[in-house]
Amino acid sequence: MASAVLGPESHSPLSVIAEKYQTRLDIACPEDEQKFSFGVEYQKKLFSLIDDHLELDPSDRLIYVGDMKGSIARDLEKHFCLIHQVQSVVPGHFHHVETSVGHKTLPVRLSHVGAEDYFRNSAEESVTSKVKYNQILVNNCVRYLEQPRTAYKNMIASLASGGRLLIIHRTGSLNTLPYFSDAVQRLTDTDMNYADIVKDLHLCNLDVTSKIECLPVSMSKKKWLSLLKDRFPTQTEIFTDIEVVSGIRELSEGILKYEGDIVDFVDRLVFISATAHQNSGGHTTEGKKMANVALLPRTAALKYVVKICPEQLKELMGRLKS
Repeated sequence: MASAVLGPESHSPLSVIAEKYQTRLDIACPEDEQKFSFGVEYQKKLFSLIDDHLELDPSDRLIYVGDMKGSIARDLEKHFCLIHQVQSVVPGHFHHVETSVGHKTLPVRLSHVGAEDYFRNSAEESVTSKVKYNQILVNNCVRYLEQPRTAYKNMIASLASGGRLLIIHRTGSLNTLPYFSDAVQRLTDTDMNYADIVKDLHLCNLDVTSKIECLPVSMSKKKWLSLLKDRFPTQTEIFTDIEVVSGIRELSEGILKYEGDIVDFVDRLVFISATAHQNSGGHTTEGKKMANVALLPRTAALKYVVKICPEQLKELMGRLKS
């Protein structure tokens, strides 16, 4: 006699892999230069947006601040035909210590390593240095900054006159990547909100503009799972091996379970551009003293001349006499 039981599916005995073997998960993915990338078309769109916000010129000197995993520094040189080599700066480093409770990690910040010290020294040397940079690109790494306002001030001080700082930020609250459920919640809780970045830049007396951009992504499901296994995007470095493997299993039996080998999604990024503040006369705050000298009142009386036609002059003289 046939029977049916309605309810959640349950695994048959001995069908679930032992927990100690979870970290041995092997997802084959071809090795190539674009391993830590969302694809060629994605990169083309990203470079187009960078050009819109930075307006890079081949003669510009650029500093790239970002993780080495998935760095686009060399690709920027080739794409924009930059004459000068892009200066790459490591944003910082966290050492993730695995706790004994719940397979979680505790991030430990390593001091005196990364962008904050680099730009602190650069700002001090910029007074005497003849070589200055025109643009700074900070790519998805503001979480490394312990004192962001001080770092932003030093970045602007390291730039030549008219230089620009561009921050690209993938904020957890606007996430559209196909993460597993625990990753979505953890990244939302721990990541820096883009509104806080804009606020810090304003408090540094900088002119700030921000815009949310959506970049389409299309890749194989296998590659996406391989990226997650290798902790890319780098925000996922906070997860342990067991958490990642459990998340991959969740995706494989969930949103990535259905027919088709390709997954399509959108990467939502915030582009935040900042420049030295300019007053109404178009002068930067650094040049405020020079601007004030130009606006000082003259000691001699000024003479104004206005051209007027004879008819208007006759009418005006008549009104004055009356």
